[in-house]
Amino acid sequence: MRTLSDLLPGAARPSTLLVLLPPAKATIEDLITQGFVADVRERGLPVDVLLAEVSYEQVMAKTVAASLHAGAMAVAREGGYTDIWLAGISIGAFNALNYAAVHDSELAGLALIAPYAGTGDILREIEQAGGPAAWAQTPGRSNEDERAWWYWLCCESAKGAVAKPVYVGLASEDRFLAGQRLLAGMLPTVRVDEIPGDHSWPIWRRLWRRWLDKGVMTTVEGQA
Repeated sequence: MRTLSDLLPGAARPSTLLVLLPPAKATIEDLITQGFVADVRERGLPVDVLLAEVSYEQVMAKTVAASLHAGAMAVAREGGYTDIWLAGISIGAFNALNYAAVHDSELAGLALIAPYAGTGDILREIEQAGGPAAWAQTPGRSNEDERAWWYWLCCESAKGAVAKPVYVGLASEDRFLAGQRLLAGMLPTVRVDEIPGDHSWPIWRRLWRRWLDKGVMTTVEGQA
């Protein structure tokens, strides 16, 4: 797994690490070119940044969680960080949720930018069951594919105030909006940010900057 680090200037290491996963057909270098790391530094946030590249082959082989655990997250654990935030854009957000469903105890929270919420057949399955909460209670329900993280998110949402902080940013003309809104409906409204726009880099960056401006990585357990 390819990774790139951007460390907070200074001798002392911060306690917080922000891991960012790119969208489909993008590289970790694209995240730098598009200004995502610069946005963190412009705000003076006391965090190190780790960019991690998940391959299409890993997604199709359903090894995303294992690959991240052995790759980028191993780097994070070795760094001694006490708070690890995992963020992703589009399929990167999908991959972040995959990881959280297996290793949520390692994470302080998640930031999902324009998330790809899954395939149409699984989204229809959830909708036809009456929504995520009803679907999660369906006897004999499968836990295959992205169903695993949908179920995890359902369980987290039921925890109320003690749930893992999950933030989502979406745009009103995004081609994946239906699934995104289904996902967002499980989260507190203060953790959902919807703006005008489509599924593109300029909109993703605007959502990213708006999330960074919340300052959740500088508050206790991200409870903003």
